[in-house]
Amino acid sequence: MSGAGGRPGDGTTGVDPSPFPDGGLRHDALLYAHDRDYLAAVGDFVEAGRAAGEPVLVAVPTHRLPLVRPLLDPPDGVELADMAVIGRNPAAIIASTLHGFVHRFPGRRVRVVGESLWPGRRPAAYRHCVEHEAIINLGLADQPLTVRCLFDRSRLPAGTLADVAGTHPWLVSGGVARPSAGYRQPGAVLRRLARPLPPPPGDAHTEPVRPDRLGALRAAVAAVAEAAGLAAERVDDLRIAVTELASNALSHGTGPAVARCWAAAGELVCEVSGPGELADPLAGRIPPPVSSVRGRGLLLVHRLCDLVDVHVAAGVTTVRLRLELPAARVPAPRSAPDAAQGGFVRPAPL
Repeated sequence: MSGAGGRPGDGTTGVDPSPFPDGGLRHDALLYAHDRDYLAAVGDFVEAGRAAGEPVLVAVPTHRLPLVRPLLDPPDGVELADMAVIGRNPAAIIASTLHGFVHRFPGRRVRVVGESLWPGRRPAAYRHCVEHEAIINLGLADQPLTVRCLFDRSRLPAGTLADVAGTHPWLVSGGVARPSAGYRQPGAVLRRLARPLPPPPGDAHTEPVRPDRLGALRAAVAAVAEAAGLAAERVDDLRIAVTELASNALSHGTGPAVARCWAAAGELVCEVSGPGELADPLAGRIPPPVSSVRGRGLLLVHRLCDLVDVHVAAGVTTVRLRLELPAARVPAPRSAPDAAQGGFVRPAPL
């Protein structure tokens, strides 16, 4: 998107859709109804990027790749990514994709058009998708980045579209970008989503988190995961992720921490909980400076796991990891989230 005056084909028709300082983030949502709308939205966005000399990333779910691939011919300056893979865990999208794409082109404005929440995405990912959209506004506000998010207005529930309006400063319709009347500040969105986690089951395997017990902790969670049928490479991911969480608890916690692991509803779940408050909502979302020797543990956890819940209450931080078991995974491990049809389980409206 442009400053006042717009760019041909950009879909803004003279409106500068940004509540942020000139040169910073431009984040909007376009609601489509059918494939024709979808192709026009992606095509216009790509052509505007080409006309402006801006690198473009198109990130759409697997089933959309054949539809949009012809729009990228010639591919000069345009890249294509499978959102079902890079966005398997929505909390990893900023660090692995958006932030990285910006920093690959220093001194240049870049643009990304994508669909992170689509009909058929597994319900468990819903809240994490809403968080992701809110955190874009918080964590990337000063970046030279245009992000256009696509949502199916004909198939997504009305409540989901309300959350779209609440997390996108601008909405694009009929080629015109207008301020979203339902937009909420990121902090308000994140507070509304910060609900208590369901308690672990009574038979969850429990281990203390102690410096002299990290090996035993890794072995214990691996045993639970293997018994539940988690694929071998995913068991390795779990070992690494749990080690990172335990190390964080030992380094930053203010008292004894505990780890729990169990299998339920097609997932392997593991959490580390202990006194101390993880107050920064960007922790694990934005890579630290290259010179920093800390701050990468939670980033790695997000990259390795399918979903990650962080909850802080009464001075206690709980980080809960979720990895899909093979029988529930479509397709194979280390790829996309489950694409089975079904409605979304949503928090209360904003």
